[in-house]
Amino acid sequence: MGSSSLLPFGRVRLLAFAIAGNVLPVIIATATDRWMHPAVFLVGAVIASLSSLVVALVSRRRRVVFWSAAFAQIPALTLMQAYSGGAASGYSVLVVMAMVWFGLAATDLELVAGMLVLAACSALPMVLLGAPAYPHTWGHAALLTLVGVTVAGSLRAVTRELGMLAQRFAQEAVVDDLTGLLNRRGWRYTAPRELARAARSGNPITLVTIDLDNFKELNDEQGHEQGDRALRDTAERIRATLRAGDVVARLGGDEFVALLTNSTLTGSLAAIARLRESTPTEEGFSSGIAVWDRKEDLAELLRRSDLALYAAKAAGGGQTEVAPPLLEPLPQPPFGVIREPEDDELDGRLVAG
Repeated sequence: MGSSSLLPFGRVRLLAFAIAGNVLPVIIATATDRWMHPAVFLVGAVIASLSSLVVALVSRRRRVVFWSAAFAQIPALTLMQAYSGGAASGYSVLVVMAMVWFGLAATDLELVAGMLVLAACSALPMVLLGAPAYPHTWGHAALLTLVGVTVAGSLRAVTRELGMLAQRFAQEAVVDDLTGLLNRRGWRYTAPRELARAARSGNPITLVTIDLDNFKELNDEQGHEQGDRALRDTAERIRATLRAGDVVARLGGDEFVALLTNSTLTGSLAAIARLRESTPTEEGFSSGIAVWDRKEDLAELLRRSDLALYAAKAAGGGQTEVAPPLLEPLPQPPFGVIREPEDDELDGRLVAG
């Protein structure tokens, strides 16, 4: 096995936990009165230490090896209790560290299995072997089982809650809270991945920029609540019109963008035409389309689409313009008002903007 720097970050944390939470305590316990320990103690110490390291270093995909090591920790630590009081031994506290791992890293089913193994290891040695190795101390056995189960269960509850919070925060970081679409951060994270995927597959990509034509007037005359409703309605119509694989975001204000995956210019114009048909007049929009040339990055593609949008709005709104260069023939109606602005016209829009 290579150095820890080559391991995934999560694996490094597991290795650190295995060493600090299991291996070092076992070494300390072994070093304490080391000449007094019976052979069974040393066997348990070795198995407990090795199993902890195996769990940290071996992939879960190797299920037999992984779970053999995970469940071996509890009986191995039970061996260390032999001839030192059994469940009442001072070494029994080491079992709790194994349960900490089950609470943090195991699934619910695996956690239940770990609890059952703990209960069995607390009681069966007294029944099958008894004194002097494992004296009948049922109160200590019950206490050990209760503490281990409580620790593991509590950690599982905390871990689940933290996971839900982390998922919520991650979603809020990339999702616009008003419309439920991706926000600017989510767009910058998701759209480049789709471009990279299209580059590998050879599928066409088009980018559509959409801007409401009368949003400022709607806000001024009817209030921001009505403006927010228009944004939510627009987002819902875009979602209903486009495909599930398309990447849609609200970049801010009333500006929406959509990266249409595996879509030609004709297909994109047809989608925008359907969107326009379902849009009420008071929430009408202008749009600009840029076809990816398979070389430009997302910023350049978005710049061309924005320029086409500016030209559409400057021409009176309520229409779609396509940014040059055209990589396929401009379709004929019925796609509404479509115009290809000249390069110098787009440059003028950029300077004016």
